Amino acid sequence: MSDFDAIVLGGGPAGVELAQVVQRLGGEVVLVEHADRVIPREPAALGQALAEALKRDGIELRLGVLATEALRDGEDYVVRLSDGTEVRGERLLIATGRRPRVEGIGLETVGVEADPHGVRVDEYLRAGERLWAIGDVNGIWPLTHVGEYEGDVVVANIAGEDHPANYEAVPRVTYTDPQAAAVGATEARYSATTQLSDVPKTATYTHAYAKLNGFLTLLSDGSRLTGAYALGEAGEWLQQATLAIRVRVPLEVLGDIQPFPSFSGIFDSTLKALRMHVASMPPPARPMQVQMARP
Repeated sequence: MSDFDAIVLGGGPAGVELAQVVQRLGGEVVLVEHADRVIPREPAALGQALAEALKRDGIELRLGVLATEALRDGEDYVVRLSDGTEVRGERLLIATGRRPRVEGIGLETVGVEADPHGVRVDEYLRAGERLWAIGDVNGIWPLTHVGEYEGDVVVANIAGEDHPANYEAVPRVTYTDPQAAAVGATEARYSATTQLSDVPKTATYTHAYAKLNGFLTLLSDGSRLTGAYALGEAGEWLQQATLAIRVRVPLEVLGDIQPFPSFSGIFDSTLKALRMHVASMPPPARPMQVQMARP
């Protein structure tokens, strides 16, 4: 008899999203990831916080172990792990990564060679004479919105503009509930974090937010914003940070007036705390002291 309805191999965005879907539809899910946290390419704090949210949903996480063997036992799938244990389930989902599909599409007929990472392009996304490669096929960022952006870049270059692609501020969202998102650098000299439960504005919506582990972290080199990551309404929060990073807005220019009431109010406290860190001011003992500080 199966222990789980589904075994998910891989704790990246696709793995955690689908694991949560199955669990919330009434299934029992175990997720196996060889790293010590889910979404391992993102900041450790983000992966650890998302893991807590997934556990609250009842998903069993087997982290820091490798799948060494997968086999069928009757109607069940059995996956043996590097720690000597095994998991058994009715379905097996492989979400361990993807690669560009570049074989058999005629690249050799136009003199283009591809490697396992995709079609190589220059900074203008040119793959050859009068030939460009955009989207997953070039292996740069396998994200839908990046492919759309690259399409705009190529159209501009075809039209005669000098338009190199810029990947300094690529927003990345894992569409779980809560969402996990990041943009720009994943670490920096200066940082500040605000917990969602510490933002008074969220009480306007529901007191349930006081029990959640959502947060926003902003990163800086001391003069401008260089990165951000968040758990919560993260896909919407990070557009402010994406724009600030992309156009290199100085910290002193970044506005801290947010609409009330709104989840984006979390930027207010976090920006002020970040400025305090840059100015070598002592950290506030309570979140409200950030609101009152004048770095």
